Amino acid sequence: MPVNPKQISIIRSGAIGDFVLTLPVVNALRAAYPRSCLRLIGNPSILRLAPVSDLVDINSAEVAGLYNPVGTVPERTRALFSDVDLLIAYAVDPDRSLQSRLANIVRGRAIVYDPRPKAGVRIVEHLLTPLRRMGIPTSDPIPRIRPAVDEMAHAGEILKKHGLASPLIAIHPGSGGREKCWPLTSYLELAHRLATRGAGVMAVCGPVERNVADKLPAHLPCLAPRDLRSLAALLHGVDLFIGNDSGPGHIAAAVGTPTLTLFGPTDAVTWAPRHPHARILRAPDGRLPALSVESVLNAALKLLAAVPPPPDSHRN
Repeated sequence: MPVNPKQISIIRSGAIGDFVLTLPVVNALRAAYPRSCLRLIGNPSILRLAPVSDLVDINSAEVAGLYNPVGTVPERTRALFSDVDLLIAYAVDPDRSLQSRLANIVRGRAIVYDPRPKAGVRIVEHLLTPLRRMGIPTSDPIPRIRPAVDEMAHAGEILKKHGLASPLIAIHPGSGGREKCWPLTSYLELAHRLATRGAGVMAVCGPVERNVADKLPAHLPCLAPRDLRSLAALLHGVDLFIGNDSGPGHIAAAVGTPTLTLFGPTDAVTWAPRHPHARILRAPDGRLPALSVESVLNAALKLLAAVPPPPDSHRN
């Protein structure tokens, strides 16, 4: 591997949270090689959360040529990788076929690394392992997303339009799996009890939560940002985020918003959002319906007291 690689590529597919937890890898490479061209390969709608402009769709024909089990690698695929000095592919590759193909077409060093950590290992530390083995500094293991000034201004206008009280709390009742979701009735009771204490409460809903949004009462605003960067800016403007183990919770923590994540069957040690202001609450025996509203309310109030809203919030 060259001392100053000109071209670095990262292959990272998966869900929103998977990529957010990979941001320390992206940021470490940018810091170590500020003059290098950094390319990300994955889902472009998710990759846009990173401060990188060179994005390639993992479902494109160029990338698909890597996974063809027979025949030679197509020329357009070779062209995409031929100038790469360092490539890290976070992928499951049991027969090392992907490793073999990349080694044949990448001019520099190609590393295929299984993104699945062992139980009890923090995912960020696991994903940073290939960099550490190469001696690349990884001093900041915290995922960070920095919305642009215009994005935050637009989000601020949306929040002002709803005229909600402060502190402003966002709840996210959805997730990628039903077993990872606290019951909607519990979220609604929590929202009511927070509102009776003077807080402004809103719901954040995406495509997964369309059915949930239809069940929300009219007095509970449901905001559906147009894309993930808009969501990040919106969550940057709230004082507390409460949600299930899901992508929006990782985004909230990455923009620095105090975050309370409710964990059921998934391993909180591995998948908890990484930020000093991020907290978790585990359900008894991993069963989220058994998690009481009172316990979530107390944890939320404690976190609000510990991290008061900044005086220069752009919502003011």
